[in-house]
Amino acid sequence: MIEDLLRRIYRNISGERAWGYMSEIYSRDRWSSFDGYRKSAEFCADMLWLFDTEESETVRFPADGETRFGDWMMPLSWEPLEAQLEIIAPTNERLIFKLKGNPNRLVMWSAPTRPEGDEGKLIPLERGTPDELERMEVRGCVLFTPSNPASIKPMAARMGALGIVSDLLKAKGLHDAIQWVNTWSDSPGGWAMHKGDSRIWGIMLSPKEGEQLRRLARRYELRARAIVSSKLYEGELAYATGRIIGRESPDEEILLTAHINEQGANDNASGAAALIETARVLNEMIRSGQLPPPARSIRFLMMPESYGMMAFTVRNLERLRRSPAAINVDGGAGDYDSTDSNLTVYLDPLCCRSPVDGAVAWIARIFYDEIVRRPDKLKFHRYTLAGDNFLCEPLIGVPNPWFEMGDGGEYWHNSEDTPDKVDPRSLKDLASLTAGAAYILASFDRGEIERLCGEGLKVLPEDLRSFLRMKVPPGEPGSGPRRLLVGALTLDGIPPDRWRVVKGSPRWWGPYLAAWWWADGNRSLKLIEEMLRLEFGSAPEDLDEFFDFLGEMHLLQQPAISPPPKATHNTV
Repeated sequence: MIEDLLRRIYRNISGERAWGYMSEIYSRDRWSSFDGYRKSAEFCADMLWLFDTEESETVRFPADGETRFGDWMMPLSWEPLEAQLEIIAPTNERLIFKLKGNPNRLVMWSAPTRPEGDEGKLIPLERGTPDELERMEVRGCVLFTPSNPASIKPMAARMGALGIVSDLLKAKGLHDAIQWVNTWSDSPGGWAMHKGDSRIWGIMLSPKEGEQLRRLARRYELRARAIVSSKLYEGELAYATGRIIGRESPDEEILLTAHINEQGANDNASGAAALIETARVLNEMIRSGQLPPPARSIRFLMMPESYGMMAFTVRNLERLRRSPAAINVDGGAGDYDSTDSNLTVYLDPLCCRSPVDGAVAWIARIFYDEIVRRPDKLKFHRYTLAGDNFLCEPLIGVPNPWFEMGDGGEYWHNSEDTPDKVDPRSLKDLASLTAGAAYILASFDRGEIERLCGEGLKVLPEDLRSFLRMKVPPGEPGSGPRRLLVGALTLDGIPPDRWRVVKGSPRWWGPYLAAWWWADGNRSLKLIEEMLRLEFGSAPEDLDEFFDFLGEMHLLQQPAISPPPKATHNTV
């Protein structure tokens, strides 16, 4: 039955159509303009509406640099208008690097210069670390670093530097590519720029351009002039959503998510395109009688990564808690013949035990074994946080596997991630599996899902099978610390000099975030430490101090401690 269902969906999915949606999203998102980001969400909602998806809409939320959803402070809105870096001395060695045609040239949230530009001595850095910078006099100068400019941005601004130039590129061998830098926070491990963060500009060069500039810097003392026209403002972002309404339990929704609003065609315009094609095909097959309406609803959500997902989550928390499952689609759909374009299914963490992981594993295994006959293109992996697959955390409790297909190369977050790097054949596979898994999860009852899980466990590698079979003690209500917010922990809004234990934001997967998730009020500190050892092999020794810090910051409540019994005295 599953094989036949997947085959029929596969025949209806068009990789070429999905490639067209991807190209449209990419054209709006590639400039990192918040106005373009809003238009991208509107395009996605329009496509859902065009394909008869019920309740299709664009929902806006603040992007003002101060509103919070959970522990996530929303980004400040930004518009890049123009940018140019010019080497003006010596006059016989002039170089000009322009934004035009190179959207990644300007670091996101770069502040504007004066209208006539910022002019100063160019100082090359060896490593580009804060330690190196603090020993230098940089006021009124332009810094040239080989590292991520975000790592020295707060210190550079505090020391009076005019701006930062960088030729960082994380990929190897792409000499003309320009890295996309989308972090401009003043907090260690932070992400978006907030209202109170320092303001300075950053300009990116390709490795080839950087080497050209370094050669000049070895021969001469250089002076540079930068002209940046940009706008930082309190605005809005938006997410697009709509649903196929279930016939029996419409309030139970299988949620499909894919983030938009990044510069890449693979990451992640392709993921959103796969969701749009899923909506088109499922609606068409239901309307034509090829498929019965699912028992539960299927909701589509395309949103800014993490920030949009948090806005949706906080606003729809009770609805989400009724969801049996969610699937996140994030990564790419690169060259079909590249091993980098295999699909990896990331399973749920230890704090989320359900039959959904095994069922999804079985559906994916049938798809790659029997439908496309490429069993080599499927892998499974332990949980990690992609940004949006956090609904599995215990205060929400929605199983949340992640489908990640690679981009076919080393194009992540650089200017080479263009539509020609997206393969319609890969998009067809990605959309087909997404549609098939969503429809099955929305149509089968729990007993059938548990049966699929049993089959799925058999095809997983032994280490994953053992992990999914681990028993999790239920805990006791009121026995342990309870956090006051859902989602990942960022420490946004808390000055870093007040942080204890952690040196960087714990927003990504690791023992401290896992401990935060386990703090649901039902588990003692000792039990949380045991769970961390099962998942990571060890637990931080300073977890009690970490929780004390979170309590002081009003992010977590410690369990009430009963007073000791009163002493009794014998009387004569």
